[in-house]
Amino acid sequence: MNLNNLLTIAMTATLLSACAHQPTPAQAPIHQAPPPPPQPTKERYAASNLLEFISHFSELSLESQKKELAEALNKISSNNKDLHQKTRVAIIYAIPGSKLRDPIKAQPLLEELAREKQLGKEEKAIVSILRENAAEIAKLTQRLRDEMRRADESQQKADNLQKKLDELKKIERTMMQKSLNNPPTRSNGK
Repeated sequence: MNLNNLLTIAMTATLLSACAHQPTPAQAPIHQAPPPPPQPTKERYAASNLLEFISHFSELSLESQKKELAEALNKISSNNKDLHQKTRVAIIYAIPGSKLRDPIKAQPLLEELAREKQLGKEEKAIVSILRENAAEIAKLTQRLRDEMRRADESQQKADNLQKKLDELKKIERTMMQKSLNNPPTRSNGK
């Protein structure tokens, strides 16, 4: 399954699970004013901002993505405890739509964020999905390297065998030419 599809499914599931906890409004009589909309909690607001950031970031040009990363890293350097910026940097390195994608850089940030107690449920869910995705990419990358190494070794063995076969054919041709140039002489006993 394509990683983009997997990430899309995971984000959709996260959004749907967030919506599943919303109570359905009861039928209000027509003459009553509707109740005021509930105020978003800080936790939901932060998670929706992260999802918006993911969606927005994937559409940016390379230069804009570099600028976003530089801004986030600058904010982290001035305040190392800024979880929001660390999450943004981890997202930049982890999401498939990023032109700056680097699962190796994303993995330690995502591990740190997964241990963080101050993140909300939705934020932890996003971090968990990205962390599992980055870990899976790292495993697949390692498998790919191993397979490429094995393929290179097999190719070298095949090349060596082909070289030996060519040498044997050359020896065979040389022997055939010698036998044609020097036909065996028959000796008659008379």
